[in-house]
Amino acid sequence: MTQEIKFGLLKHAIENKMPANKLLGLEILELQEGYTKIHIPFKEEFIGDFIQKRWHGGIQASIADTAGGIAAMTTMTAITDKVSTIDMRVDYLHGSEPKDFYAEAEIIKNGKRIVKVDIKLYHDKENIIAVARCVFSVLRN
Repeated sequence: MTQEIKFGLLKHAIENKMPANKLLGLEILELQEGYTKIHIPFKEEFIGDFIQKRWHGGIQASIADTAGGIAAMTTMTAITDKVSTIDMRVDYLHGSEPKDFYAEAEIIKNGKRIVKVDIKLYHDKENIIAVARCVFSVLRN
């Protein structure tokens, strides 16, 4: 299977077969080995601070985890491989706005069983809202 077909199937499954991603409205904008960029459209339901109209921190953490998981999935060698989050840290740097979110995730270490990913969340690249580091277990078959 070519890389293009593998990533096409992965993109389709992530966007269309995972209920949480459909709820978020997740769209994969870029997908490469060890890297992804995703888009999440703003929805009123994502507001956690109704006074300042800020995104809920848990939704932001979910976006970071999802982006990191997608980057980790690019290392899969078979459809039966399993990727699971084992640790995650999120640093919230600035308050969010009622605007679309973008996340970029890049693998910083790809080991035999463990994958570490750094993630940036932002509305625009000049103003990073949060950064995260996720660690994933990858069971390769």
